[in-house]
Amino acid sequence: MLRLYHDSSISEQTVSDLQFIDSLVADRTVRLKIAPHILSLGLVELCQHICRRKMFHEKLFVETDKQLSVGTKASSLCLSCVVNLADTFPDACQRIIDIGLHEDLFRFLNLDSMDPSKIKLRYLRSHFADAAISMAYNVIQASQQF
Repeated sequence: MLRLYHDSSISEQTVSDLQFIDSLVADRTVRLKIAPHILSLGLVELCQHICRRKMFHEKLFVETDKQLSVGTKASSLCLSCVVNLADTFPDACQRIIDIGLHEDLFRFLNLDSMDPSKIKLRYLRSHFADAAISMAYNVIQASQQF
């Protein structure tokens, strides 16, 4: 995780590593066993790091020859990982609140590039909006337990 966080550029290897982590946390039975470990390794912080670097740029939604950019793939995968963790693990929600990732996601949803009254939300934008809203929902639900 440290290598992913300190890597100066997001590469195909980063995407491959995030795909592996996503495959683990997507399975509910595996997620329950590994969630504390993945959380302690800093997955939420990594997600915030990637999101801050990539999600606030117009290029996030640019496709080249119908291929998504490496940064877009990494942003999507890390959001998916954290949404899955937050879905069943309240400590992940607490970490999201502690580091302010939820605030970053609300700022992202407020961008003109995400405003459905200004642009048409195609699949990719809808996917990011859904992930951000799902994470916010999980955090709100968990915060009622705190």
